[in-house]
Formats: sequence, C-alpha cells, structure tokens
Amino acid sequence: MSRPNILLLTIDSLRPDMLGCYGSPAGLTPNLDRLAASALLFRQAITGGSWTQAAFPVLLTSSYASWYGGCLGPLSPRRPSPIAALSAHGYHTLGFSTNPLLSREQGYARGFDSFSDLIPEERDPRLRRLKRGEWMLRLPTTHRLARALGARSRPARLYVSAEKVVDEVCRALGRAEAPFFIWAHFMDTHWPYHIEETLKEPGEIAQAWRDLVYMHRANRKGRALTAAERSRFRQLYQEALRFTDAQVGRVLSQLRESGLAEDTVILIVSDHGEELMERSHWGHFEINLYDEILRVPLLIYFPDSRGGERIERQVRTLDLMPTILDLCQCPLPPGIEGISLAPLWKSGAEAYSAPESISEMWRTHRHIIAVRTESRKYIWDSSQPELRQLFDLKRDPSERSNIAGDEPAEVARLQSIVDSHIRLGGRAGGDAEFVQVETDREVLRRLKDLGYLD
Repeated sequence: MSRPNILLLTIDSLRPDMLGCYGSPAGLTPNLDRLAASALLFRQAITGGSWTQAAFPVLLTSSYASWYGGCLGPLSPRRPSPIAALSAHGYHTLGFSTNPLLSREQGYARGFDSFSDLIPEERDPRLRRLKRGEWMLRLPTTHRLARALGARSRPARLYVSAEKVVDEVCRALGRAEAPFFIWAHFMDTHWPYHIEETLKEPGEIAQAWRDLVYMHRANRKGRALTAAERSRFRQLYQEALRFTDAQVGRVLSQLRESGLAEDTVILIVSDHGEELMERSHWGHFEINLYDEILRVPLLIYFPDSRGGERIERQVRTLDLMPTILDLCQCPLPPGIEGISLAPLWKSGAEAYSAPESISEMWRTHRHIIAVRTESRKYIWDSSQPELRQLFDLKRDPSERSNIAGDEPAEVARLQSIVDSHIRLGGRAGGDAEFVQVETDREVLRRLKDLGYLD
C-alpha cells in the first residue's frame, strides 16, 4: 500500500501492564489483545511528557513540550504540523477530541479537514454551587432525596464516553474519502474512571462525589490511600479499561464489515501511563518521570502479512507521526524531531539505532527532564540542579536505587544531552503570537475535576 488509510486511537492514562498482550492475566482487553496478536507490539515505547499538555505536542507534532513557547497554552503555530502535511498530501484528515486540553481552542484542530470537540452536555446539580453543597453531595441521604424528587444528582460527565466517540468514528468511516487519517482520543481510563450510567444507587453516587474530592485535594497533599481506597480505584480503572476495550472492538468490527480493514493501518497508543501509588500518589502526578508514567503501550497493525512481532528496542512517541508520514509516503515538514520506525520491521532491530528518549515535566517555574536509554534512566530537576539521579533499568526496573555516584561518566554524558536539549529549546524560542485563551467556567470545572487544576 503506497497510501494506506491511517486510524490513530489514543487512550489517555493507559498503563501497558493492564493489557493482556503486555502480560496482564486480568482479561480486561480481549479486543486489543486480538489486534496485538497480528500487530507489532512495542515493549519499550516511551512518551515525551508526564501529563497530557506535555505529552501530546510530542505525539502529534513530533516536537518537544518545552519548545515553541512551551505547552501550557495553545499549540504555537510555529510548531511543525504532520497532520497539515498529510492534508496537503491528499489525505482526508479527521479528528475527534474528548479532552479540553486537546481542543480547537488549544490549537489541536490545525491540519484537520474536520475536527470535532466532543463535549459532554451535562452540568452538575445546582446544589454543588451552594454553600456546603459539595459536602451534602457526599452523603447518600442527599441522593435518596434526589431520587424521590426525580432529579439527577450524580456528577456531570467530565468527558464524552468511548461509546459516543466510537459512534462518531464509525459514522466518519462510512463517509471518509480515501485515503484518510482519523485520530480519536478516549478519556475513560483517565481519573476519575467513572462510567456514569452505572452510578444509580445513592451510596454509589455519594462515593463518586467523594472520589472527586480525593483527586484535587487529598492527592495533592500526599495523603496515603487506605487499602479499601486502593482496591476501589484499581477496580474503577479496570472497569473503565474493559469498557474502552469493548468500544475499540466496535471500531475494529466496523473496519472489517466495511471492507476498509484491507487498506487501513491501525495505531493504538497512550499519551502517558498512570501511577498506582508507586510514588505515594494516584494518577499522573506531573513531577513523576518514572516508567509507570513514561512507558506506554504501542501497537501498529498492518493489513498485510506483517505483524505478531514483539519489538524490544526503545522507541519514542516523538517518532509516531514521522512513522505515519513515512507509511503514507508524505514528505516531512520542517521542524520534525522524530524519526520513522519503519527500519525496525523493514530491516530488523539490529539495523535500528535507538535514540535516547527525552521526556519532560515543563512549567514556567520548574523543568524536569528524563533521558532514557534501553538500560539507563537519568533525571535532572531544575529545582535541584545539583542532584543527579541515574537508574539501572535492567537490574532496578522500579527505579529505586540511584547509582549516579557509581557511573560519573554516564551521568556526564546524559547531562550533556539535557544541556543540549535546553539550549536547542531556547533557539526554538517563544512565540510572539502566543495568546492564552480564556477558559469558561464549565471547562475550568472539568479541568479541576480531572485533576489538572487545584
């Protein structure tokens, strides 16, 4: 196929160790596992950022989060746009976003012929806006009364469900002009993991309100989870993943039934992982640049005979869009930092030189950079520049033992990569056209409950 269709599905906050194809025995992902059986599965795919705003510029523009004025507002128009390149190359480009940080207002519609901000049409009950209203919503009695009055009292949706996203994608598949590039983002495995339709009993609804309090209050203060809380949150996460997998299965069925599967390359990846109390937090705490956050699942399915391989070499989400452009025989736009992964399956792993992966937590007052090789992880923190952290990923995969004092030459080498990255980012510079968009009250509420704002 010289110009295959491309379907890119991104699943927020998804850990690879939750998928059967990556070794989980829980049986949560039968559809993804079936796809993986005939796809390329990358065991060391590393994201470029520790949360959505830092990860997605890397994934969709193949440029680093801290460059071009940073990642805390709209994408700079000076960033490269692989999607615009695909559109200019004759691809019908469609995007479906469910995250307020990946919206048209944030610059993510650039290059798409059609872009849909899928926004939930629900509002929280009015009681939440009243004094002590949030406290009352944490009580089952409140919801028993609401039920008697016929009023909805559960939390409003924070994102459109995977089911609704798939409805839109399936409609798009029915009318998309070939060749097409379709990107759809799923949020269901993002905190708070609630499948709202299952919240029916007063006690369940009250607990859902208490869950929201945990994320944007208790988690920020580092309060330890109880065993019961850990069990509940893990179960919610797993149920959300099972639900998402079922919806991905619907997309795959639609491709087969429509005959499009024969001409479509499917890529499935996460923007980042999820911390499950490995470092005393739950979620994707921004300063965490350890592998529970940085290592993500990546599957690439080809409709021909390729597939079923397990690739051990380290790859980067930075390389995803250059790989897609290569598959589509589309020239790379200027400014692309990643490289195509195609040599891995065209010439074999021994012909591929795996670059160091650079991942960032970028804020205007603090910059943390992780440089990862297939055997080492180095972390530099601008708030503690004298501290050097180096981990042996083969002997210490949980990254607990700092060996920086034992390998000064490797520390110096990796620090030089950090210094070069900062220097090159300075050359990329800020953006005179950068404008902070005004965020309406409802979006602020969603961002707060998603854990992005205090």
